[in-house]
Amino acid sequence: MRAFSFTLTLALWAYIIAVVSARYVTPFVEGIRESLSSGEIVNDIAGGDTGNRALKIVVDLVLFMAQAYFLTGWSAYTVLKVRTMTHLPDVSSPVIFYVIGIGVCQWALGYIALRERFQGFLSILHSVVAMGACVTFAFKPQHIPVLYGWMVNLMGGLK
Repeated sequence: MRAFSFTLTLALWAYIIAVVSARYVTPFVEGIRESLSSGEIVNDIAGGDTGNRALKIVVDLVLFMAQAYFLTGWSAYTVLKVRTMTHLPDVSSPVIFYVIGIGVCQWALGYIALRERFQGFLSILHSVVAMGACVTFAFKPQHIPVLYGWMVNLMGGLK
């Protein structure tokens, strides 16, 4: 019964995160990238094309970091939730929770990645980083507090 309720709540959060990100975040970010590529935002910058390219790279890096932090946070939340469930006294086999948790996490990240349009290497790298972080956090949860110490504290620590 615990596995069913765990799957249901995690799938609900995964659906919410995937749909909100695909409907609102992805079009917003793609619009910014398209505007920078076409030169709409800074057409008359002092550096001309060089300045526009430099601004595009800086904005791409900022967008990459923000999206990677958010999506990797989803991976960290999933692994913390799995570890919370597997340390309950009446859980006999923690493997099912890991399989369900990583599967649901990867499904949500894959859904988001499929909805994004390729606009250069940095436009897809955040999805790859988040997918790798899910498995990395599952094998080495000690890495989670480095970036998400606040989340570990809110969820009661690493178990």
